[in-house]
Amino acid sequence: MKKIAIVGLSVLLSACVSSDYVTDVSSESYREEYQTAKVEQPVVSQQGVTNGISENNVQSDVVKMSPEQPKQVVKVQPQTKPAVAITPPTAKQKAMNPRYGFTIQVVAVGSQTKVDQFARKLPRDNQPIWENYKVVNGTKWYSVLYGDYATRTDAKKAIGELPAEFQSLKPFVKSIDAIKNSQYPTLNKLN
Repeated sequence: MKKIAIVGLSVLLSACVSSDYVTDVSSESYREEYQTAKVEQPVVSQQGVTNGISENNVQSDVVKMSPEQPKQVVKVQPQTKPAVAITPPTAKQKAMNPRYGFTIQVVAVGSQTKVDQFARKLPRDNQPIWENYKVVNGTKWYSVLYGDYATRTDAKKAIGELPAEFQSLKPFVKSIDAIKNSQYPTLNKLN
């Protein structure tokens, strides 16, 4: 049995190498038949002109254009709109929709005493200091927030003006609107 397998294998390998080996390759093709349109006879007019062109039908099919009319200038008077009076928001409207800007999250700590320590070290240059309490994975966290800035770029610029002790804590800009709309919107002002 081993001899037959060896001989069969050698014959198979020699067939692959020889130039007499022919393989049968077949392919399918698809031919689509199209119908051609029938060629009609040229139209012959009553006067015997072919292709349907004659002096009579050329005149009837041509659109005659007149020379350009001089343009008339029409002056339009602007319509006057009634003046709109802009009134400032009332105190009630301000209370309903306060301005939410950006703040800096300086640090997040696990106790109220550490919040007080960091809050005392922050500069007191007319910027508010807040604490935000939240629970993350069962752990209580207090974040210390500093400042109220109109834009994100103003808040980023203010990070560079913080003391080096706070800059080493890697503070970052946080949206007050995002805090107010979060699961824990507890902002307590500390100053």
